[in-house]
Amino acid sequence: MPHVICESCGNQFDKPQKRITQTEKLGQKHTCSRKCSSAIANEKRECEPTTQNAANTRKDKKKFPEKDLARSLVRRAVKTGKLIPLDECEICYNIDQIEGHHPDHSKPFLLLYLCKDCHHRADRAADKWENLSTDYSEGCIT
Repeated sequence: MPHVICESCGNQFDKPQKRITQTEKLGQKHTCSRKCSSAIANEKRECEPTTQNAANTRKDKKKFPEKDLARSLVRRAVKTGKLIPLDECEICYNIDQIEGHHPDHSKPFLLLYLCKDCHHRADRAADKWENLSTDYSEGCIT
């Protein structure tokens, strides 16, 4: 059997000539496993963002993976019921548009629940707000 190099991981593997011809005829890439095949398929699957907001979000996720991870961990904890978000701002006690604020994204469950206005102020002067945060990690870590 001829040797072929996997397009995804670069490993060399044996493949029958009939399968090599079939793969090339279909314009596909040689892969050594389903995992590598899925990785190549997923590369093609990413579509262009339809709005500027979606494009910025995608850029931020790639640029700040720690922030994205912190947000997704909190979302998962809320969804599974391990974390119940507050329904009023911890600073001004406003009950409209409450958002979770992470003063330090390396500690995903160190949160401060703020209204939109207080959250903007917290983002501008992050140092002043860190000591006000509550650690919700008890029972949230999965």
